[in-house]
Amino acid sequence: MLAVVVILGILIILGVIGLIVAAVLKSSRPASQNSAFSVTVPAPGEHLDSVQTDGNRILLHLSGPKGDEIVILDSTGHLQGRITVATTP
Repeated sequence: MLAVVVILGILIILGVIGLIVAAVLKSSRPASQNSAFSVTVPAPGEHLDSVQTDGNRILLHLSGPKGDEIVILDSTGHLQGRITVATTP
């Protein structure tokens, strides 16, 4: 009888540890990929030509008086980079 009580006590402790580990792992996960976002891309005098998705990135093709530009956003709307194609005079 003592062995059964010890084994069940160990199983309860392992179960509680498993719940704590699962809660920590779930809370450290990034936000859902499907959440909506809003972002403003500063581009004075430019207009949006096209939008394309590439994996978890969003590519914006902008055109303006200074040339074309590709703006790269991640799936959360954060600016990852800009590629500028300047027109030669």
